[in-house]
Amino acid sequence: MPQTKFQDLTFTCIMVLIFVYVMTFYNAGLENGVTLATFGYALTHMWVEVIGAFIAQRYIASPIVKRLVRRVFTPGEDKPIFIILATAGFTVSMMAPMMTLYVSICHMGLCPELPGHWLTKLVQNFPFALCAQVFYVGPLVRLIFRTIFKKQLSA
Repeated sequence: MPQTKFQDLTFTCIMVLIFVYVMTFYNAGLENGVTLATFGYALTHMWVEVIGAFIAQRYIASPIVKRLVRRVFTPGEDKPIFIILATAGFTVSMMAPMMTLYVSICHMGLCPELPGHWLTKLVQNFPFALCAQVFYVGPLVRLIFRTIFKKQLSA
């Protein structure tokens, strides 16, 4: 997908913004039920998480995920769908624990209840994050990215 550093940065920004919104909406819906107000709540309360997710994705998860995917698959030889699914799976496997811990610390601080809260939230968030990434957010972000960089990608 991204072929330049600028495209990679753009892809990461789009992914982080949409994915953090979806996860904030999901967790707000779990806590308070889903209403029309949940959409606005998620939009206004996601920004601390956006900063953490951008840093975690860009500087921790992405370099490791790229190495893991290259160990398992060879671009050009293996089908792109396998590379996309492996990337999604590895990314969620790294980002869900990191972001759940980050958000738990932001909301609770460092306290004795933190490990139990973190594990409970991780069990709730991981399956949703994986499904959202594979079936909804990932395809949507790739569509947006291809639309923005249509000319550069066809060259």
